[in-house]
Amino acid sequence: MWLPLAIAGVTMLITAGVWVPFAVTAWGGRRLLATGVPAQAVVESVSDTGMSVDERPVARFVLAVRAADGEVYRVTHRQSLPRVPAGILAPGAVLPVKVDRQRRERVRIDWAAWRPAPVAYPAPYPYNVPR
Repeated sequence: MWLPLAIAGVTMLITAGVWVPFAVTAWGGRRLLATGVPAQAVVESVSDTGMSVDERPVARFVLAVRAADGEVYRVTHRQSLPRVPAGILAPGAVLPVKVDRQRRERVRIDWAAWRPAPVAYPAPYPYNVPR
């Protein structure tokens, strides 16, 4: 009779140990997006971590963040990507971020405010497009 209860208890502890860190990170990210200081960051590098959260890939970024006072500093950051930016993010892309007021190394990319830079085609248009 105690064995099923022990198995259930251990299963619940393991599940909590796995999901609680994800829940805390998600809550902290939402808080940072709501209360953080707006800034811009330039992507220096982006790489796949091999992880996914809610079927969204998690990437590792090295960002050059420009603070409100003009200071530029480097941050390594992991965050999940929406599906669209996953294929078009490259070094040199400028991203809107929110920076923690107390710990400037804590940043969160504000995907809701991100707009990809327009593509500039050389003139005249180099392809022969049938009408």
